[in-house]
Amino acid sequence: EGNFVTEAGLHAGLFLTGTVESCCTIVAHKRNSSSSSSDSEKDGGKVAARCLRWNRTELMNLLNQNSGLRRSLKAILSWDIVRKLKGQRQTISDHMVEDAEFWTQKRQEQSANRYAAILQNMLQNPEYFKKHKNALDHYRTIHHIDDDRHKQALKTCGWTPSEYEAGERMKDEDDGIV
Repeated sequence: EGNFVTEAGLHAGLFLTGTVESCCTIVAHKRNSSSSSSDSEKDGGKVAARCLRWNRTELMNLLNQNSGLRRSLKAILSWDIVRKLKGQRQTISDHMVEDAEFWTQKRQEQSANRYAAILQNMLQNPEYFKKHKNALDHYRTIHHIDDDRHKQALKTCGWTPSEYEAGERMKDEDDGIV
């Protein structure tokens, strides 16, 4: 079984090029004893995991050249997210989470951190940001990033809400950027 670990906004249409910051935690579990081929015995009980990474610019160029591939990747990412959300709901309903409030808080923090990373990546690409600000606003909406978390993310990036709305940093005549 495979999972997308991080996609930095691709599912929402944020096709940034260049280096994109992101973070994740990968947890690999041993296969259960009912596995048909007893793979864990063959490899000495070790857990095997494979992590693939693509050059973001090359991937974006490929997706821009092939609209069918772009649509397919967005669909796959969306289904992966839906599957994960359903799994989270099942985990809660099966009472596998001891403190649902704490768990929800951590999930919200992860979502806010992902948004802050995407925001930082976009703000470092001013022309892209101007063209795709609506997509970022859409991302905020679908991921329930409230105004307080948005303002905190902007502050971390060194931007003000008014600069964000204007689509550019304010410039000081003496120093350049204020």
